[in-house]
Amino acid sequence: MANNENKQQIDDNVQDAELLTDKKTAASVLKPVWIALAIVLLIGLAAGGWLYQQINSQQQQQAQHFSSIEDELSGLQSNSSQRQRQLQQLKEQLQAQSDKLDEFISRETLTSEELKRTWALQEIEYLLNVANQRALLAHDVEGAIRALEMADKQIQAMSDYRLHPLRALIAEEIMKLEALADIDTAGIAIKLQTAANHVQTLRVKKGPQVEFDESQPMPTAAETEAAWKQALDDIWQQLRSLVVIRHDQTGEAAVLVPEQRYFLYQNLRLQLESARLALLNADNENYQHSLQTAIDWLQQYFTGNQRDALLNTLKKLQDAQINISIPDISGSLNWLEEYQQ
Repeated sequence: MANNENKQQIDDNVQDAELLTDKKTAASVLKPVWIALAIVLLIGLAAGGWLYQQINSQQQQQAQHFSSIEDELSGLQSNSSQRQRQLQQLKEQLQAQSDKLDEFISRETLTSEELKRTWALQEIEYLLNVANQRALLAHDVEGAIRALEMADKQIQAMSDYRLHPLRALIAEEIMKLEALADIDTAGIAIKLQTAANHVQTLRVKKGPQVEFDESQPMPTAAETEAAWKQALDDIWQQLRSLVVIRHDQTGEAAVLVPEQRYFLYQNLRLQLESARLALLNADNENYQHSLQTAIDWLQQYFTGNQRDALLNTLKKLQDAQINISIPDISGSLNWLEEYQQ
């Protein structure tokens, strides 16, 4: 009985030992599997973290892209609003122009007679402007009268009784201009211009030339140093010979030698041009002064028949009194301008 129990215990111990051995064997076999599973798990976690970062980065980029798209949409909406306002303004302008066009079309079309009348009034206004310019700016009385007479003929050809006050004003202005002294301003200006153009042909009085004794021997080299004062005196005498002065029995003034004639001609021409300018400006004082200066120069510095003829012409021109007061002839022009408004 005891033997059986011992045997049974021995069998149990053997079975326990075998079970323990099997467990150790299974544990040694499963250990690499668990390690592999841990590695796989770690790799999965790393991959998940990286994937999360990528997804997060993409989400941020998409958010920025969406924000830029929203900004662009906002700008487009602003531009669209501005374009709509501009379009509305253009519509309003087009409507205003359309209204004006309709108003213009609704008006009565001008007839050919009315067009001719309008053109004739423009011509009359132009002639009246010319008359005022000739009278006030150029002091051309004759030219102003001719322009007024042409304007009067234009009005007469229109046969419009409404323009009779204008004809009355023009007739009054013509009468004022005709009451002025009859001065041929254009003729006098032409004579002065012709005289200035012929100044170069006048003959200048000549004084006695300084004579030098060429037979006198030149100083030698030895005498030059001792006679330097004499050399300076000779140079001074040569300089003085550029202008020769003489007094004749008639008491005429000094005369320039031929080398200086150019300046004398130019000065005389300048006086004649000054007289012509004063004539055109109706400046009698300067006109008389310039003519008198030219006459004095002709008598003192020139001689010959041409000089005498020019003197006679200038003395006759001195008798013309050009100091005239041009009347105001703008009344007809002002009346026409008010009439056309």
